Amino acid sequence: MSMSGDTPPPRPRVAVTPMRPRQTTERPGTVRWVVLGWIVTVALMIVAVLVIAASLDDIRAVLAADLIREHPESGTDAGRAVDVSLLVGAGVALVVVVLGVTGAVRLWSGRRSGRTLLAFGAVVATAGAVAFHLTVSPSSEGLGDAGLPTPVLWAPAAAAVIALIATGGAFTRAVSAFLR
Repeated sequence: MSMSGDTPPPRPRVAVTPMRPRQTTERPGTVRWVVLGWIVTVALMIVAVLVIAASLDDIRAVLAADLIREHPESGTDAGRAVDVSLLVGAGVALVVVVLGVTGAVRLWSGRRSGRTLLAFGAVVATAGAVAFHLTVSPSSEGLGDAGLPTPVLWAPAAAAVIALIATGGAFTRAVSAFLR
C-alpha cells in the first residue's frame, strides 16, 4: 500500500570496477627483440642449409669417407648413414624454421601460443645443433676442403644460442602482460 505522493527510496550509487587491471595493448620492446632474434635464427638456419646444399655431393663424400675410415666394416652402409643424417638435419632445420616463423608471428600479434612455439623451436634448434656438431666435427678439416666454410659449421650452434636467448625474453613480465 503506497500512499500517493511517496517517493521511492534513493538508489544506491553503483560503481563497476574491473576485477583485474586493464591489459595493455601496446607492444613491449622486448617482443621486438624476441622477433628480431628469431629472424636471425631462421636466417642462419636457411643460410646453413643453402650452403650445405650447394656442395652436397662433396660434403656427402667427405662424411662417408671419414665414416669408412673410422669404421671399415660399414662399407656401403656409410653412404646411407650419411644420407639419413643429412636428411634428418634438413628436417630439423625445416621444423626450426616453421616453429620460429609461426611462433614469432603469433607472439607479434599478442598470442600466448607464440611463446610456446618459440620455446619448442629453441629446444629443437639446440638438439639439432648438438647433433650437427657431433656429425660434422670429426670431419671438419675435410669439409673445409670440400667447400664448406668454417662459419657454416658454427651456424647451427649460433642459431640455437640466439633462439634460446630470444625465447627467454618472451617469458618476461612485460611480454606476459601483453599476451592474451
